[in-house]
Amino acid sequence: MTIIIQNDWRAVNEMIVSKGELVARTSVVNVDGARVAYRLHGQGPAVVLVNGTAALDVHWGPVIAELGKQRTVISLDYSGSGDTTDDGSALCLQKLARQVREVAGAAGVDRFDLVGHSLGSAIAIKLAATSPDLVRSLIVIAGFSWGGEPRLKLQFELWLDLLRTNRDAFLKLLLLSGLTPTFVSMLGTSAIEDMIKAYMPLANWEGIARQVELDLAVDIRRQASSVTSPTLVINCAHDQIVTQTSELAARIPGSTCRQIRAGHLAYFEGAEEFLSLATEFLRRHGV
Repeated sequence: MTIIIQNDWRAVNEMIVSKGELVARTSVVNVDGARVAYRLHGQGPAVVLVNGTAALDVHWGPVIAELGKQRTVISLDYSGSGDTTDDGSALCLQKLARQVREVAGAAGVDRFDLVGHSLGSAIAIKLAATSPDLVRSLIVIAGFSWGGEPRLKLQFELWLDLLRTNRDAFLKLLLLSGLTPTFVSMLGTSAIEDMIKAYMPLANWEGIARQVELDLAVDIRRQASSVTSPTLVINCAHDQIVTQTSELAARIPGSTCRQIRAGHLAYFEGAEEFLSLATEFLRRHGV
């Protein structure tokens, strides 16, 4: 299993605290009244990364830097995350897919490979299904097709309760369910507390709640069957948050499904496996 050893995690923690050290200069594009923040890394054929719920660039671990060695990597904060500001209204997949499309356009890109994680997978599938001319290839990790599935629904409702009543407990739950037991035990209590303390001031709590409300509303079962781009679906073997990724793969025509040895927060433990699968897929289906 590929993991970040404890000393490496302390370095990542420092980058969370001073995130300017980790990311490139932030640019902004106006989309339907929202000021959507995005960043460009590297040079080459474009690949757009779409985060999951409550995520920041740092949650991609080494993925941005590694892909940026041969590609232009475009990362963004869609509404509810990071440096993006909007009117606080309810989110929908169409709105966020349009933000991804407009960010790519603002970056001067008219065709790109698209990578989505968790909620970002649903956003990416929505965009790939409605704008196939833009999406050269698609990679989805730890994705789900329907937020109303009973186990997911119970989980997302619990997240909303904790976001309203105990944010510290919300983050602890995310780490306990998003990482493997072995990894959590290896980190230890002190490192877990440091991770939570570092994330707290960066979080857009109202925005995260809106993203979780969107998690509950996700239903891309029909759109998934309309995807025509070459697609790689990556299941996380130890995922305790999303357990329907293989079902999502079955809905996407001609998709390839692979598995990495990681929990839902895939890049803390399975970055090397993910990069191996992703780079080979992009080599075969990208530019």
